[in-house]
Amino acid sequence: MRPLRELLVRNRDFRRLFLASVVSMAGDWFSYVAVAGLVTELTGRPGAPAFVYAATVLPVFAASPLAGALADRFDRKRILVIADLVRVPIALALCLAAAWRSTPLAIGAVTALAVGASFSDPIASAATPNLVDAEDLASAQSLMGAVWGSMLMVGAGIGGLVAELFGRQAAFAVDAASFLASAWLIGGIRAPMQRAPERPSAGSVRDAVRYILTTPIVLRLVLAKTGVSAGNGIVGLLPAFAARRFSGTSTATGLLFAARGLGAMIGPMLARGAVGATPGRRAVIIVCGVSTLTYSVVYAAFPLTYSFGVAMVLVILAHLGGGAQWSLSTYGLQCETPDHFRGRVLSLDYGVATLWIGTSSIAAGVLADGWGEVAATWWLAAIGGGYGTVWLAWSLITVRTRPREG
Repeated sequence: MRPLRELLVRNRDFRRLFLASVVSMAGDWFSYVAVAGLVTELTGRPGAPAFVYAATVLPVFAASPLAGALADRFDRKRILVIADLVRVPIALALCLAAAWRSTPLAIGAVTALAVGASFSDPIASAATPNLVDAEDLASAQSLMGAVWGSMLMVGAGIGGLVAELFGRQAAFAVDAASFLASAWLIGGIRAPMQRAPERPSAGSVRDAVRYILTTPIVLRLVLAKTGVSAGNGIVGLLPAFAARRFSGTSTATGLLFAARGLGAMIGPMLARGAVGATPGRRAVIIVCGVSTLTYSVVYAAFPLTYSFGVAMVLVILAHLGGGAQWSLSTYGLQCETPDHFRGRVLSLDYGVATLWIGTSSIAAGVLADGWGEVAATWWLAAIGGGYGTVWLAWSLITVRTRPREG
């Protein structure tokens, strides 16, 4: 932990990017718990939270190619600031959705926020290697990965309490304020977020796709998140488990999401400790594969418990794997991809992952409405585990036969 703290202390620009992610993601999870509760209340359907979750991720798949192309052509800092400011009024629209008890407006606002996220999260990942030294990149990425989990833990846990005690509008107002704070922090970054300005005509998404398809290790890493993402619809079922097995309150839902966040926060740090400061390809592949299998196996056991405490422990363990896998596969792409491709490649990586997350969430909603949340969980865990097994075997063959160049 000490090297991680030292990195934040001595690197002002990375610290501002890190803090911007902290406040923005905390606000996002404040609003998600409130939206999930609102839509579930209005529709009365156990699969409703899964559909809300799908609305938060599927638009990213459509918008990511454009975001990546812009990130490799224009100033990344300016794009990040604009993406934050545009999301302020959208977050405030959720207050109207709660006041008018409008499901369509709530889903529409969540969808628009997801489009904004496609211009934020992957671009920040693409910029990180330009803000830190090469030997600090693994530490920086583990910190950025831990941000997502820690703010899910804090944002979801406290967000559930805030929604319960002060109403959903308060949670949505916090989300809007978080985007303002994030824009201010990013606006103060001094170092360039790309190595050199790209010509407006330089590069295309097609070029990036061709690069991915012709670079075996990059292709494997872009597809690494698919296993966890394909099983991620289970997360959208947590509110249904909270309602049917546990207390059925926003607090219970928030605590389950907080447990998810704790696992996702610790996972990247454990992965960083396991593979070292400058891990090789084989270590990255093995940890990503094992983490995917851990996620799937633990969630397969989740429906067997009726104890809320045990349920929280299982969610933590599952997302130890999910967090480690997401952070480490992103680190691998940061190392393997040249800067002039990095915005597009990381945006496509993010888009592919969110496509599978959204598809999985829709499948979870359909399965839960038809056969219940238990059957839905087992199906999705089996899909994620099967994919993870095949991906690990396929990728290990590549790293054995194609050592790192240079």
